[in-house]
Amino acid sequence: MDPEIAAFERTATLHWQGIDQEWLGGWLLRAAGGFTGRANSVLPAGDPGRPADQAIAEVTAWYAARGLGPLIAVHDRPGDPPGPLETRLAERGWTMRYGPALVMTAHTATIAALPQRHEVGFAGEPDEQWLALYRYGGSPLPAVAVDVLMSAPVQTFASVRRDGRTIATGRLSLAGGWAGITAVEVHPDWRRAGLATSVTATLAARATEYGVGRVFLQVTGNNTAAHALYTRCGFLPQHRYHYRLAPAPAAAPAPAPAPAPRS
Repeated sequence: MDPEIAAFERTATLHWQGIDQEWLGGWLLRAAGGFTGRANSVLPAGDPGRPADQAIAEVTAWYAARGLGPLIAVHDRPGDPPGPLETRLAERGWTMRYGPALVMTAHTATIAALPQRHEVGFAGEPDEQWLALYRYGGSPLPAVAVDVLMSAPVQTFASVRRDGRTIATGRLSLAGGWAGITAVEVHPDWRRAGLATSVTATLAARATEYGVGRVFLQVTGNNTAAHALYTRCGFLPQHRYHYRLAPAPAAAPAPAPAPAPRS
């Protein structure tokens, strides 16, 4: 991995952590019951301290012990050729999954200066309405999600309410000199009303209160609306990532039938 990207990603892991984590040399193994790729994948941010094939085998065993399909995150910049790790994974039958996603960054002051047309409230923890609106792959959140959402050294949760119900959410995390914005969600009945921009700007403004000058977020490659929104807000692409998923283990051969008893 490019050293600049690796340094950034080590910091980014502090903002959205696995509940179960272990270092394999310079590789960080993360698990959280399957809730999000970031919390359930390997970050290969350095030398694993053993041959690649051995490291891959240890990764496979580690995730199998937790009932998860092994995922390894691959980070690059558009136009980069496949690196040695991705080439090796492809040779071993690891397939591309869940991506690519784009990492975008900006100065917090730039984002904080955007128009804030809606009043945004803050809380130290997500309440039931916040959790009900924020979706994961279009589905309700699993129980482990709260632990992941609360995993940063510092985080705060933004909500916009109308008539007693939450219609927009967002999360700000602070770690390693960076602010991270995640979980921006708007109720379908209230989209295209500037709510996402207001939440994003207010979260960035809160980050400036902590003296944090840079902010990042991640956008999936197929979310063109979010990509356009954040580009308009002033975010610029930094790098991208996707995941490689291990092939399913081969099924054990069926036992041979027992010989018929002799009469």
